[in-house]
Amino acid sequence: MTPDHSPHAVLDELAGHPHGDDLARVVHTAAFAAADERRTTLEGGLAELVDRAGLSVADAETRFGNVIRALERGTSEGAGSATRVLLATLLARGVALSPPEGPDAEGRVAEALVWLATYTSVDALTALDAALGERAAGLWRAVAALVRRADQGALPQLGRAGAIIAAAALRGSASPDARAEAGSLVDEVRDPIVRSLLRDAVSPGRRPSRAPGASTAGGDAAQGGAGASGDEGWAEGDGRAPGRLAGELSPPPRGPVALVLLAATGILLAMHVVRLAGRFLLRYRRPAAVEISPRGVTVRSRTELFGRTLREQETYIPVESLLRATREVRYPRLGLYAGLVALGLGTYLGVSLLVDGARAGSPELLGMGALVFAFGAALDFGLSHVETAARGRCRVVLVPRKGPGVALAGIERAAADAALSRLPRA
Repeated sequence: MTPDHSPHAVLDELAGHPHGDDLARVVHTAAFAAADERRTTLEGGLAELVDRAGLSVADAETRFGNVIRALERGTSEGAGSATRVLLATLLARGVALSPPEGPDAEGRVAEALVWLATYTSVDALTALDAALGERAAGLWRAVAALVRRADQGALPQLGRAGAIIAAAALRGSASPDARAEAGSLVDEVRDPIVRSLLRDAVSPGRRPSRAPGASTAGGDAAQGGAGASGDEGWAEGDGRAPGRLAGELSPPPRGPVALVLLAATGILLAMHVVRLAGRFLLRYRRPAAVEISPRGVTVRSRTELFGRTLREQETYIPVESLLRATREVRYPRLGLYAGLVALGLGTYLGVSLLVDGARAGSPELLGMGALVFAFGAALDFGLSHVETAARGRCRVVLVPRKGPGVALAGIERAAADAALSRLPRA
């Protein structure tokens, strides 16, 4: 946008225009009527509005164009044209003349402005700072709330397009309040494009001191698909940020019954042999980062083979869909595994001795076999109930109400506790 076509230039023009505020009120009324009726054109009822304001077509002339003619043309105006800037600034000026009072009113006005910016050619969000100054703080908070609700699917009338437009407005605003809201949203939204826009708003060169929990990790990939990894260290580089954990995906914990069955059939051994072969021979890795906020958990991971990224994936689990989020110490089922080994060895030796004793007719061998078998069972029971609390690193396990669980290994215990504390307690 050139300086001559900026909102400030339009406001300067309106300040010296004999009908500047009247034109702003006409645009305001026409635009909000279109938003209420979900019309993508603004000329509906325009003649009546102009007559009621006592204006003529000649009265609407400015050096940026004729306001009434611009309203009649509506969405035919090209992006960045002088008349589009004129209408956007007039709408923002109309909001300034009748500012909303209170969060509810600010929410309604913000929703109308975002809808208009999304589905018509009038984007007053770009002129809010110029027209309202510090008074725009409440509207920016309302815009951020709309992004949050739209990202959660709670605003179908705005949808994803509205969330992107609103995020772009927060990104383009110079208001500290808009930047702070963008920073708080980075950890919450799951749409990769919306998050990228918000992250740009709080990038290191533009980061507000008030932005809580702003993350600077880059490189979002589309959910569930492949994408270019613009940041090669996204999983490793920022694990110390509040609510952010970096590690590597590991198989989620298995229940005791499944574990015993897999071990007894030899499948568990085969799985680990294949996994170790892939890790050391093919350099198979699955680095991941988890971002935890009070509203949910975002898991971003990538699959690497021979050091090259094959796929990037992003999964979002709303807090309402999260069944359990726990921290496990390293080798939490060490007792169960040791017990299974002891039971296996004891069973092998005990059965062998029992068979040999039965063949030889020796009571001593029969008794020794029974003793070994009993000792193996007892050791299995005892080790299965021993609490192991290894120091150092741990594994974070996320279990949604539906779908497979997620486990992130190699996490520092203090960092895991701090991140999990951000989730609301049931």
